[in-house]
Amino acid sequence: MAWACAMPEELSIVPKGLVCLANLDTRHQPVHRSIWELLDKEKPSAQLRYRLVDIDEQYPHSKAKRATYEWYVPKGILKTNWMHKHLHLVPSLIVIFFELDWNDPLFKDKQNELRSQIEMVRTSLDGRAAVISIVLLQNKNSFPTVDDVYSSERDQMANTLCNYFDIQKRSLCVLPVLPQPDNLSAWIDRLEQTFIESSQNYYTNEIRLVKKHKETLNNITHQLLHIRHQFKVGFFSELRQDIPSAVKSYRNAYSYLTESARIHDTNILEMKMVAGFLTYKICRISFELSQPVEAINHFRRHADIFKSKIGPTDLVFEHKAWLSKQFQTFADLFTLCPLAIQTQHPGFYYQEAAYQSMARKQISQACNRIEQADVDPSEFLKGTEFFGQRPWRQHHQSMEITDAQKEREAIAALRDAESRINHSELIISLLVQAITHFKKHSSNRMKLYLMYNLAEEYVSSKNYDIALNHYNHIVQAYRSENWWLILEAVLPAALKCAYLSVDLPDWIRFTLEILNPNINLSSQLKNQTQINFENFLLKHILPPVESTISSKDEQWKALPEKQAIPIDADTLKGLLECKVYFTHEAVSVDSEIILQVALKNGFPLPIEFSQLLLNFNLKEYNTLVHVTDIAKLKFLPGEQRILSFNFAPKSDHVQRLLEITSVSLIYGSVDRTHIDFQWRTSLQTTPSFQQTFLTPKWRTKAGHVLWENLPMRRKINIIMRAAEVQLTVEHQLPALLYESYPIKIKITNCENVDIHSATLTCTCSSSDDTAPTADDSLLSYSIADTNTETTAHACSRKLYTITKAAEIDQDLYVRCNNNRPREITIRFSYERLNLHCMKEIVIQLSVVNPFSIQFQTMGMMMEPLASLRAQEPFILMIDTRCTSIIPITIVNSSFKPSQFVISDCAIESQIDNIQLKLDEVVAEGFCLRTQPIAASIVQNLLVGEYSLYWKRSSHPNIPELCTTFSLSDFNVEQQQVYVEVNIPNNVPLQEPFQINYRIHNRSNIVHEYKVNLEQINVVVAVSGSTVTSLLVPPHSSSDVTYTLVATLCGFVQLPKFKLSMIRPQSQDVDESIEKTMPTHIFVVPSSQNE
Repeated sequence: MAWACAMPEELSIVPKGLVCLANLDTRHQPVHRSIWELLDKEKPSAQLRYRLVDIDEQYPHSKAKRATYEWYVPKGILKTNWMHKHLHLVPSLIVIFFELDWNDPLFKDKQNELRSQIEMVRTSLDGRAAVISIVLLQNKNSFPTVDDVYSSERDQMANTLCNYFDIQKRSLCVLPVLPQPDNLSAWIDRLEQTFIESSQNYYTNEIRLVKKHKETLNNITHQLLHIRHQFKVGFFSELRQDIPSAVKSYRNAYSYLTESARIHDTNILEMKMVAGFLTYKICRISFELSQPVEAINHFRRHADIFKSKIGPTDLVFEHKAWLSKQFQTFADLFTLCPLAIQTQHPGFYYQEAAYQSMARKQISQACNRIEQADVDPSEFLKGTEFFGQRPWRQHHQSMEITDAQKEREAIAALRDAESRINHSELIISLLVQAITHFKKHSSNRMKLYLMYNLAEEYVSSKNYDIALNHYNHIVQAYRSENWWLILEAVLPAALKCAYLSVDLPDWIRFTLEILNPNINLSSQLKNQTQINFENFLLKHILPPVESTISSKDEQWKALPEKQAIPIDADTLKGLLECKVYFTHEAVSVDSEIILQVALKNGFPLPIEFSQLLLNFNLKEYNTLVHVTDIAKLKFLPGEQRILSFNFAPKSDHVQRLLEITSVSLIYGSVDRTHIDFQWRTSLQTTPSFQQTFLTPKWRTKAGHVLWENLPMRRKINIIMRAAEVQLTVEHQLPALLYESYPIKIKITNCENVDIHSATLTCTCSSSDDTAPTADDSLLSYSIADTNTETTAHACSRKLYTITKAAEIDQDLYVRCNNNRPREITIRFSYERLNLHCMKEIVIQLSVVNPFSIQFQTMGMMMEPLASLRAQEPFILMIDTRCTSIIPITIVNSSFKPSQFVISDCAIESQIDNIQLKLDEVVAEGFCLRTQPIAASIVQNLLVGEYSLYWKRSSHPNIPELCTTFSLSDFNVEQQQVYVEVNIPNNVPLQEPFQINYRIHNRSNIVHEYKVNLEQINVVVAVSGSTVTSLLVPPHSSSDVTYTLVATLCGFVQLPKFKLSMIRPQSQDVDESIEKTMPTHIFVVPSSQNE
């Protein structure tokens, strides 16, 4: 009912203090218009509401205040016009704008004129305590400055005006805005602060006046006044922006109403409406203060308290309407809160509001309309002075009904008005809002449940098309999740809706859904549903309808007689299923394709189809699989059948993929309305299969085919005719880098005739997809072609005639220039019976390095050298290690020194046909000398190039390969002193021998050296002086010769040679020279002793 669901507009408005602005001519005065626009501008934190009024505006009259409430009996709680009056009509402040300068020549006349306007406003207020404020619009030039000598005089004039107008000094303001305002916004902000202060003072006084009456009230006759006064205090606190005090007052009023006030059938509606107003205020403020928990808790308590307070039994629908409005209003407030979560959001409250409206609708169906002419229902539906009171007994607070007859007539009028309300529209609106919030918070199950309620409501309101859309969405969602139990409850209603909307495709779909074996409805209902289905499509007999719904026979008869209705059979899980499978993954072009189609029937009664068609990606095959034999398409309940088809592939489809895109099973005559069951999505599953024929694996011991074991293969490759040849290869992995890797290909003709004009093609490709560079390979049938520097990834050769049962050999050589793995594809092809035949094998080729080398420089005493010394001899040692599991033969080697290195003797190879196995090493050394250098140090010097001549040991006839290495990255230092020693290889016992030390000076200055041959033991005696000095000119040499005698046989230690620099003193002899001196000599027995 309108009065039960009443939520006054003023309740939803955020209260702001009302300020009336007088004497602002916004139409003709630009300055006035600017002032009004700045004051009336929307601000997020605005505390005042402004209203333009004329100077003679009439305001609501103030009632005479009671001196005492002792004998006063209240007529109600809250008047219907009270909030509107204080929000829009009764101002807290009236501001009079008046143009008046302090130095105006007509100051006195204008002063009197302003006073008359003030008196007119006071008369209009009729005793209300609204504050009157004056704003003088003055010229900017007359406004006092800081050093204005007349400022005190103007202050005195202002005081005089305040006294003359009988206003407080803070109520007189000056605004210097004439003739054109400067920085008007700042002046308005300051002015508005004054307005806020005056307005808040007014509402503070109003609160004080209301609270004064509390002491005179008693708890027996003034219960309603307690609630009213607390509501007023809360409302005035909101107007003065004191939100905590407002909430406290509203809570006090609500507590008194629910705990102390008497509630009975005669005042139940008034109490519930006022309680709803208080709840709205408390919850709105709680949400605004970001306290949703407090708001939710209060509303739950509010709903629990009043849910059982129904009132008169004949007006139960009124209670349901009030409850629905409470939940809807709270949900509207909750929507503005950003803190909603999945378990607590506005959708739950919209849902409950909708359910209360549904209960109201169900109750209202028992309400009867008034047809008698002598009763006027409108008499009982008029407005009231107080919220929630009955129009026929206003101000009635007694529990007794004085006029029972009038009460019955009024209730009948209310029931009549209720019977004329469109409840479905309200319920639909609430459900839509609930669904929106459940969808927003990802509650899909609740969303579907509410959609079902919404569809039912649309059916009730006869919006069948909209309801059908919702049923389609619900059925599809529950079917995809296999909620068969829920579908059992939904499908009968959906089928009825499809009939009422005369939608044949949906009627057929819902019929098929009901016939699904997973739907556990009664067999009688299912059988009748299938009979209706067959009668309509085959015999054109309209389906019967229940007596409770209106017949739609005429609309059904008007449907077209011929139309094809496609049905996505993939969604009919268990009712009608299809599996297609090719018996092999690939078929040669000279063989037959074997295709088997398995169909499974889940209809409760026998059913007969008219056609079966298969569509392929290659359109030429569409007509090859087409069944029109009705005997093959007639199924008993639960029967499954396999249909086999054999057909030959097209010769121009070699190397193409044949794929089944869809299967169509037609029910009914194609000349009239029929159903086209189509399978598309379910055909996508393609598990892996073995190459053998699959049918034996489907059979059980009883010979029955298990549907779950049936495979699915919808694709088959059409390949060329298999070549009747044997193609084999012989080779020994791995391949060695840079070698001509030999592969022997053997071809045996297994055809029953000779093979003519065959082609042997070999290609090489990299098997490493991440390879950063192009493949460097050379394929050739001749060993001579592999010695070129070019690369070729393929080679081909014509084989003109291969006789029957003959075998031929063909050598293939592959040279690989990097270590990446490769695939060698060998393809043999020829023509036979006008068909292209091919045999192909693929070889995985791994490539490894055949050997690795390691080189090292050593001194003449075989000590390792970190760097070379210019013009001094050294030994270059080179080790070659076999790194392949394939034995290799090192045929020869060569060393070519660079221009920076010389050899004192001929350089000859020390390797000759040496076979190396895995990890075996062969070494050779070369004695070399570096050339003079210009700088003190030369880095990264190239010593020379070392070449190895090698081949695979298992193929001695293959030409040898040459692999060359550049020996670089040597550092050379220039030493100023070099000592060359001339010593015999061995000496006889007790016979004198000489050692010659030649000292080279390679600097640009004269060097003087001290030479000392230090005697270590008596095994080798030194003849003569062991210490001497020596002068060596620049770039020259001097010799020192010592005579020694060995006294003991064997490998004996020589005296230690020491060289020190005398001049120049700034230079020292490199200590490394001592390491190059011979330390021992081999002494043999003397021939004289023998």
